[in-house]
Amino acid sequence: MEESLNKVKRFLNNLGEKIYKYRYLIGILIILICTFLELSGSSIGCWDIFVNSGIKDKTILGTPRSIRSDEWAVLTPMTFSQKFSGFKWFSNLLRGNKTDVFMVYGLPTLNLMQIFRPFQLGYLFLGNSRGLSFFWFSRLVFLFLISFELGMILSKKNKLLSLLMAILVTFSPMVQWWFAVNGMAEILIFGELALVSLYYYINAKSLSKRIIWLFLIVLSAGGYLLILYPAWQVPMIYVIAFLGIAIIIENRKNIKLNYKDIISIVLALVIFASCMLYIFNNSADTIKTIMNTDYPGSRTYLGGGEKGRFAKYLPNIFLTYKEYGLNTNTSEEAVMFSLFPIGLILAITAMIKNKKADIITLLLLIPYAFIGIYCAFGLPEIIAKITLMGYSLPIRAFMAVGFIDIVILIRGLTLTEKPFKIWSAILVSLIVSIIMVCFAKKFNPNYVSAKIFIALLIISIYLFFFTLIYKTKFGKVFLLLGITAIMFQSGVRVNPLRQGISIIYDSPIIKEIQSINNSRNGTWIVEGIGFPMPNYVLMAGVPVINSTNVYPDLEKWEKIDTENKYKYFYNRYAHIRIDLLHENDECSEKFTLVGEDQFTVYVYPEELRTLSVDYILTARFLDEYNTEKINFEFIDIVKGYTIYRVNYK
Repeated sequence: MEESLNKVKRFLNNLGEKIYKYRYLIGILIILICTFLELSGSSIGCWDIFVNSGIKDKTILGTPRSIRSDEWAVLTPMTFSQKFSGFKWFSNLLRGNKTDVFMVYGLPTLNLMQIFRPFQLGYLFLGNSRGLSFFWFSRLVFLFLISFELGMILSKKNKLLSLLMAILVTFSPMVQWWFAVNGMAEILIFGELALVSLYYYINAKSLSKRIIWLFLIVLSAGGYLLILYPAWQVPMIYVIAFLGIAIIIENRKNIKLNYKDIISIVLALVIFASCMLYIFNNSADTIKTIMNTDYPGSRTYLGGGEKGRFAKYLPNIFLTYKEYGLNTNTSEEAVMFSLFPIGLILAITAMIKNKKADIITLLLLIPYAFIGIYCAFGLPEIIAKITLMGYSLPIRAFMAVGFIDIVILIRGLTLTEKPFKIWSAILVSLIVSIIMVCFAKKFNPNYVSAKIFIALLIISIYLFFFTLIYKTKFGKVFLLLGITAIMFQSGVRVNPLRQGISIIYDSPIIKEIQSINNSRNGTWIVEGIGFPMPNYVLMAGVPVINSTNVYPDLEKWEKIDTENKYKYFYNRYAHIRIDLLHENDECSEKFTLVGEDQFTVYVYPEELRTLSVDYILTARFLDEYNTEKINFEFIDIVKGYTIYRVNYK
């Protein structure tokens, strides 16, 4: 029996070594296979709720998530539209007018600066379906691999701990619920890549290798900067900066720069600055317009109100199964699965026992305390502005706190030489579990039912206990198995696995719109229907005035707001609904604000000429809106939607 177990152990060890040795080759093969098979985690299957296309949805596993409308109803349609615009920096399809798509939402463009957004290159060369696959799985694979590499640095080359870190970062609920939008994956990839590159730059023996690592640092800096989502970027840059300082301090003896290194660094800075200057100069007007919007504009937040997020990772385990009872929605509830506060307990205990301070842990405690205080209690306005934390909502900034918790957990396990004694581990895990689960219940009472409370208590005791005795014979195995199972449940299951995009481009509605536009192109609106339908029409590759306006088209709306009375309503990032009025209808309000990012505009038939509208998709018949000057010519009815050509006399 023992000999059989030893054989299994040797087999697993050999397999692990092979996987480690060829990890990048395996990663590339996964990307190639998934891209070839047109697999992705997109929730575009949700479109059938609105269009009932009759096309079989090719969701293989999981469930399309309607809550992720930022992905399937905004980012993905906009990205698909780029194929029809010729991948230009300024598209004429979004907003039905010239729109900067490189700076806002960072859509794929045929420009050298696309190097800073490498995961979208598939759209340029492989088409929309395989482009979506490459976008999805290249980010997933590289996030896993780069998290593993950072784990190798933090854990002093411990492969098992590095694997643990890769799993915790890549498949944490927050990462997966926000995986495709706002640069969540890119922030982590570029941030971690910069740190890994810095480490290897310092330790590289040859100039040629240092130049390669320097290039990756520049690529990471540009990629990170161009994510353009300060709510996550600002807090995470503090984490990256302090981790970078710690890496420099720990490896300071290996820093040996000569004049060639100085020249290469200066050249790298010049190239980086030139690229950024080119990009921001090209999009100067866009940036100016966005900064002067009423939403998002230049908002300042003071933080506070998120004390409960320290314990939210525990209920996150059930987000893929249960949504009822949440304070907000699943995406907003999602956090990094960090095992707080066990990592802190381990790291502090290890430093005390070892009688030696750990520079990485100590330096990370600075941004940890600062950002944690901002999230939980808030900061004075002057400090929030000076530190730029005012650009980040506390609910977003907490991402950095969770990431630090994971790093400190890995560091604590690395520093721990001897495991907790069994009874001490049982006692600590029991006490901490009760506190954390009660904390979770307090801040989410309607979600954490009695059954969930008991389940969370059992799970947390298990995870905390095996974390504390990680250095025992079975501690490693049971902790890794437990974390893997939890991450599968709370992270892997978030996004569906689907094949292709036939549900979009085999749709009768999309085909009819394309056919009409091919015979005589023109500008479209979707009438009487709000978000997300205007973005559906956008995927046909036609200009759509009320597709999501990523920044306001002030000139267009001012044409019908001649007295500049409603600028506050449309001077914003917005999903737009256009409602047609009868010629003699009275209209007390031309614009109404539905939400921070949604407004409705009421237009008379004659104003369609002002907006240069050629075609209308609607869910009703428009014959009654004909006037002496405008005729709505019925073209077709498809799946309950009617299409009209607008003829001006």
